Order: sequence, then structure tokens, then C-alpha cells
Amino acid sequence: MTTDPPPTPRIESMTEHLSKIDGPNAERVPSGPATESDPRPKQQATPKRRRVKPSIVIAVLLAVVATGWILSGSLPSLEGQGAAGTEGASAPVAAADVAPQHKEKKVQSVRVYESVAQTRSTTLRIAGRTEASREGRLMAETEGAIRTLNVEEGDTVAAGQRIGTIKEDERNAVVREAEALLKQREIEYSAAAKLASKGFQSEISKATSLAEMEAAKAALDRARIDLAKTRLSIPFDGVIWTKNVEQGDLVKVGDIIATVVDLDPLLIVANVSEREVAAVTEGALARAKLITGETVEGIVSYISPQAETSTRTFRVEVEVPDTANRYKAGITAELLLPLSESEAHLISPALLTLDDAGQVGVKLVEEGDIARFVPVQILEDTPDGVWIQGLPRRATLISVGQEYAADGEKVSPVPDTVFVPETNGRS
Repeated sequence: MTTDPPPTPRIESMTEHLSKIDGPNAERVPSGPATESDPRPKQQATPKRRRVKPSIVIAVLLAVVATGWILSGSLPSLEGQGAAGTEGASAPVAAADVAPQHKEKKVQSVRVYESVAQTRSTTLRIAGRTEASREGRLMAETEGAIRTLNVEEGDTVAAGQRIGTIKEDERNAVVREAEALLKQREIEYSAAAKLASKGFQSEISKATSLAEMEAAKAALDRARIDLAKTRLSIPFDGVIWTKNVEQGDLVKVGDIIATVVDLDPLLIVANVSEREVAAVTEGALARAKLITGETVEGIVSYISPQAETSTRTFRVEVEVPDTANRYKAGITAELLLPLSESEAHLISPALLTLDDAGQVGVKLVEEGDIARFVPVQILEDTPDGVWIQGLPRRATLISVGQEYAADGEKVSPVPDTVFVPETNGRS
């Protein structure tokens, strides 16, 4: 009878190892010796394969797709490139065949118009005030009580107009006395002259009579002058600013009766700094904007030859005709003084832009349709637009699209048919 040989120790150890790694549903192979009575056939145990989670697969695929998309935009494609991995090509590839193919950039379209410089004078704007061209104080020239005073503050008066009187008192009597004495002295001198001509009186007596007559004349003149001083008259055309006395007040020599100001011409006065006074000239036409909203024009009539010690500024006066006394003295004003003449462009403030360094300028189109940023200097901002310097006499300015045209970039200029340079606006 033939029997199977007993299993070797190596086979038993493998059987035990397979039984440990099998799943819970796998058939276990008895570790004991096989017998003929075991009806189950022998099966070889196989290890169970682990499944990969779907989320991991999706994540890997997304990473691969993203990497490929990024690399496709950064790596240039080579024109005429063959299949990858072909080493040892028989002919060298020309440099032009491997040059990167750049996508042609679209040229920016801009609207342009031609601006022509205009001759204008630079204006100096400084704060000022209105003043009377003259201010006079009517003072008492003799002592006495105010007899009459016929004006009020604000009245317009003319040169030589009598506005009041001081009581004459004995002044009329003094005049009559001086007149009588003069007649006596004239008779005495006439007699002395006749006697001297006939030799009956010396020349000394004649000279004495002449001196007494002249003294009588002088006394009469003094009496008349003192009487005339009782009449209060205006020295020049103007307006009564203040009235310092009333009827019946007693005044002495030097007391102020009234103050008169002359408002024709009216003065616009301002203080100009030492840096700018050299550019101001006498006789130049100037303008002034009063705080009341009125605008007046006049001539620069005076420039101080010496600066004020405290401020180092020079007084400048502008005469403005005002025959009707429409304007008042002491009103705040903005004085616009013309300086040197220069050429400048009048543009819309919307055309101004800034470069990377923060400079103010405009963009224009040069020869070859190249956009160019040009720094400018703002001279004056007016209701009609902004006056600037720094451009050539004729310049093709970009009116629309300047923010999208880089400096030095080629552009496609289109004439701006709706821009109106005269008003610097768009219709």
C-alpha cells in the first residue's frame, strides 16, 4: 500500500502564512498532514488586492491637467518641431525655425486733434484791496465856533465847495480898521513924495512914509486872510468820509473838521514779493476781481522803489477810473498782474495725466504714430480750460484713450471730430 510522504516543514510554514493573510471568507487549509480521506481538493491561496480610493484618483488627474495647462502657456511652441525624442537629426535646425511665435499685439486706437499754441501773458495773482487815491483832512485854520456845517458823511463834494463857516466875530471890524489905516498911509506917502521932489523934505522922510504904507497893506492882508479862514471849503473832489464836529462846536487851529477821500481814480493795492516784482512794469494793463463779484481794469501806476522791512514786499498800485463813485474803498480784491508773454496751449483738464513718477503731463502722438508722454507746466486754470507750457507749437494731442496708450507704444490715431478746441469740451 502506497502512502503519501509526510509534508516537509517548509510547506507547512507556507500554508500557515497563507492562512493568516486570507480574508475572513477564505477557506483555511488545515495545517495537519493531508490524508486520503479529505475529499476537498487542494487550492493555492492568493493575496487580496487593495482598492484605491476614487477621491485620490480625481485629485491626481486634476493636478496633471492644471500642470499641463500652466506649462502650455509659458513654454513657446517651436515651429517645425518633429516628434519628441529624435536624437541625432541628420540636418541642423535653422534658427528661424526654432524662434518663438509671438502673437501679434493689437494696436490701440486713440482719438486725436491738433492743438496750436497761442501767445498769452503770464498772470500773477495776488491778494489786494481797494484804496482811495487821495485822503484829505479839512482842519480849522483859525479859532472860533462852528457857525454852519452843511454836509453829512457819504456826501459827494467838489473842489472849492464851501461846506460851512466859523463865526467871524471881530474879524470884519479888523479888516475895516486895516483898510482905513492903509488909506491914511497912502496919503502921507503921497505928500512926502511931493515935498521930497521939490527939496522941502529929505529922502529919509519919504522912505519912512513908504514903509508905513507898506505895513498898513500887510496888516490889511492879514486881516482879510484871517477872515477868509472862517470859510470851510473842500480842497479836492471826493466824498465826505467822516465828519468830526457839529454846529456850535468850538475849534482851535489844527482841529479836524471832516475827512474827504478821492475815489476817482480808485486804487487797487497789493504787495508783490521780491522774486516777482521785477516782472511787473508800470503802464501795464491789469485786472482785479472784487469780493463783491465785480471785475475792474486799470493801469499799473506805481511800483514802490523800496521793500517794506517787515515783509520784504513791494507796494504796487493800479489806477481804476471811477467817475461815478461806484466802488468802495477797503474792499478785498484779487489783483491779476500781467508778466512776460509766452506761447501756451489751452486744453481741457481731462487731458492731463500722470506718469509713473507722478509728473503731470499730456500724451501726444509723434511721427510714426508713437504715443509719447510729455511733462507740462500748468500756468493758469480758467473757466475755458487749462493753460499749459512744455509742448511744441503744434502738437497732436490724444483726446480719448490716453490712459490706454503706453509711452512709446504704437497707436492708431483717429481724428476726433466731436472735440471742440475753442471751448475745450465735447459736443
